Amino acid sequence: MEAFFAVVMEVAVILILILVGYITVKRGMFTKESLSSITSFLLYIVTPCLIVSSFLSAESGRLDGWTLLLAAALPAASIVISIAASYLFFRRETADRRRVLRFSMIFCNVGFMGIPLVEGIVGSEGVLYGSFFIAVFNIFCWTYGYVMMGGGKVKLRALVLNPGVIGIAVGLPLYLLDVPLPQLVVEPVELISALNTPLAMIVVGGYIAQVKLRAFVSDFAVYRMAALRLVVLPLLYLAVVWLARPNDTLLMSTAIQGATPVAANCVLFAVQYGSDAELASKSVAVTTALSVITIPLIAVLVQVLL
Repeated sequence: MEAFFAVVMEVAVILILILVGYITVKRGMFTKESLSSITSFLLYIVTPCLIVSSFLSAESGRLDGWTLLLAAALPAASIVISIAASYLFFRRETADRRRVLRFSMIFCNVGFMGIPLVEGIVGSEGVLYGSFFIAVFNIFCWTYGYVMMGGGKVKLRALVLNPGVIGIAVGLPLYLLDVPLPQLVVEPVELISALNTPLAMIVVGGYIAQVKLRAFVSDFAVYRMAALRLVVLPLLYLAVVWLARPNDTLLMSTAIQGATPVAANCVLFAVQYGSDAELASKSVAVTTALSVITIPLIAVLVQVLL
């Protein structure tokens, strides 16, 4: 029960931050343009700093090659499972809605919501493992997800210069070579990385504020997708991860990230490439709200398996 309440507390804090974002947009303090700017700052500045910070705080020699391989392979397996499963659903929806619903099934909030939860539950080592999930997520998101949502051909630049890859490219060599860095470098990186949770959740709340309440209760496809995203797929992931027998921290961090709600990228891609942005916003909002129940249950199940 302690694990359950610990996760409930972490999710509750995140929901309060989302509420702050909701209120700021409703009161006119933030506009769509300012939310977009904050999102870019989070993606390209805060996320790499967070990943580098997790490597800097990791105990030297704690991670072996097999563990690092699992940290990348398990997220890849979970996303492949999601892609395969997505083809079984939403066939009767229009092409535009089908793209958004399937994207919502596949891509979860491993960075904005997953990392804060992992950090709160298992600490900095979990964040380190979580950074690999972010990198794998970005590779799939900017290839399969990008094309699926109408972005056109895959852009090599987006693959190489995405936040997850940049963070690992900087942080992993520093960790492996045990490079000492001056406090003048470390402290700014840590301070910037600390912005991730509050800013990310405020942005999510801002996007939720732009969706009309009536739209939430009338779209049953969103709730069907939410059941798949928050319950069915996380249980499939957990089975795969458990069979791989990783260490306890990697098992918990991967399971938690795989159980997170729809990624904010769903809204960003929908807006940028002309898909159903309202449906994308509803998907993020509904799954984020319901995750306050589902993520703690997944965490408790993991504790039982440990």
